[in-house]
Amino acid sequence: MKALIGLTLVAMLVADQPRKVLLFYTENGLAKWKAQMNALEGHRKDILERDIEIKSFPYSKQNAQEWHRWELDTANAFTFILIGRDGGEKLKSSEVVTPDKLFGLIDAMPMRKQEIKQNP
Repeated sequence: MKALIGLTLVAMLVADQPRKVLLFYTENGLAKWKAQMNALEGHRKDILERDIEIKSFPYSKQNAQEWHRWELDTANAFTFILIGRDGGEKLKSSEVVTPDKLFGLIDAMPMRKQEIKQNP
C-alpha cells in the first residue's frame, strides 16, 4: 500500500513538470535549428496539448553550462533532446525531428497514455 501511495505521489509531482525539447546549436547548425523550429511552428496546438516546453541554446559562454550538463560537444552543430516529465532523456538526435516522430514517441509514453485517458 505504501509503495502505491509513493508511486502515485511521484506521478503527481512529475505531472507538474512539462516535457522539454532542448535545441542546442552552433553557428554551423543554425540551418538545422531553423528547420526544426519551422517543423514545429505549425503544431502549436499539439505542443500545448502534450505540455511541451521548447528551449534553444545557441553555443555561447552563457549557455556553456547547459551544453556541459547534457554532455554535448560543439563538434555537434545541432542536437535535439527530448526530456520527459520525469527529467529523463527520451530522445537525442543530431538531425531534425519530425513532429510525427516527436508526438508519436510522447504518445507512446505511459504517463501520456494516462493523460489521454483522464482528459479524452
